[in-house]
Amino acid sequence: MTDPILALFQLHSEDAIAEAKRRYGSGLRAFAGRILGSYEDAEEVENDVYLDAWKAIPPAEPENLKSFLFMLCRRRALDRLDEKLAGKRGGGEVESVLEELEDSLPGQDGRDWAEALSLKEAFESFLEDLAERERKVFLQRYLYFYSVSEIAGINGLKENHVRVLLYRLRKQLKEKLIREDLWNE
Repeated sequence: MTDPILALFQLHSEDAIAEAKRRYGSGLRAFAGRILGSYEDAEEVENDVYLDAWKAIPPAEPENLKSFLFMLCRRRALDRLDEKLAGKRGGGEVESVLEELEDSLPGQDGRDWAEALSLKEAFESFLEDLAERERKVFLQRYLYFYSVSEIAGINGLKENHVRVLLYRLRKQLKEKLIREDLWNE
């Protein structure tokens, strides 16, 4: 069954954006806000996401509109970060996350690889092989940009335990990529 909001986008109905904003707006703003650390920037990214979706659908036919919108949001928010001045951005959390992943991912720029990584079979396999809590913690940090203290609070863990767990998971990811000859150093 087709999502009714997706159907509105496919018909280029003016109601598509209003309905998407009603259903997904607060989540998109919160997600962009975590990355950017600015409510105003998050609002702008949210509006850009609706325009991007309007232009992309059709010909794009996403299976899951929510996932599609959040992927667009992540991309837009990271692009917005690139436009900002250097220094601590997004409360410093995004820069911290990307620095952490740098040593676990091939290539020169962790951000470039992180975008492509979500499409890679090896990464999906890595996530599938993790225990539920490990997968949740990994995604909270490296997909949703939660701080270590937020992850600890959400999962009932001590911050140090979260840091150690994330270190081990990054190491496992790097080892898997090396084994599968996806590591280019």
